[in-house]
Amino acid sequence: MNIFIKKPQFTSYRNKSNPEDRFPSWQSFAQIDKERAQTLFDYRDGRLFWRSMVGRRRPEAGSELMRKTTGGDPVWVISLGSRHEIRRYMRSYLVWNWHYGRTDRILRPLDGDHLNDRIENIAFAGPLPVEEGITPALAPTPHLAESRYGVNCPCCGAGVQVMTADLAIQVYGISDQQARILRAIWGGKGKPVQMERVFSEMYADDPDGGPTHEKMYLAFKVAMSHLRTKLEGSGIAVETVGYRQGYRLVLGDRATSSDSTA
Repeated sequence: MNIFIKKPQFTSYRNKSNPEDRFPSWQSFAQIDKERAQTLFDYRDGRLFWRSMVGRRRPEAGSELMRKTTGGDPVWVISLGSRHEIRRYMRSYLVWNWHYGRTDRILRPLDGDHLNDRIENIAFAGPLPVEEGITPALAPTPHLAESRYGVNCPCCGAGVQVMTADLAIQVYGISDQQARILRAIWGGKGKPVQMERVFSEMYADDPDGGPTHEKMYLAFKVAMSHLRTKLEGSGIAVETVGYRQGYRLVLGDRATSSDSTA
């Protein structure tokens, strides 16, 4: 069964109280065609590298820009064009163009970090402003690969091949306490995680370090029971390793048959 994440409502994240923030003075929404993007750049882990180093000082394209005039977070920008007509591009748009071509939507980072331009971190935030008389070129719908987990990416709709704790928390409606447990065990990367590590994550915001050990374990058992129920059939499971040996993450086919004893 496929679970589709509802995409964010298309509402602008611009500061409406500041007129200068409506449209930055430089071309923050400028884009190029997919073919040109892939001709100019190589994409690796959220970064773009020049394919041709002729006249370039370093392989990585662009540099960080502090948006002082709009009060926005810093972004990575890349300059393209001739010496007499240079245009600035936000790297996030060029990354999207590299993968899918042009878009008619404002792009935003899922994790709030405007310097994190990994394609899996890019989502929609609203319609792009359209200049009068100009119809934006739209990217063709990308091929949606079948997900290993029955979950589709919230930004591009492609099937998720690599699951993350944050995505699982979002998809399966996991509560805060359950999410803390899942993140702690996920951090073990399939290796046993001791209860002390889980308790530390559960009560990380408690200045006293949490209640007594007995009460922490009772709260853990209740949260773990609900967590396992929500993860049933997802291809994600938390397995009891053994007496006093902790818990570990199980992904894929083996998750359907993992131990459910708290």
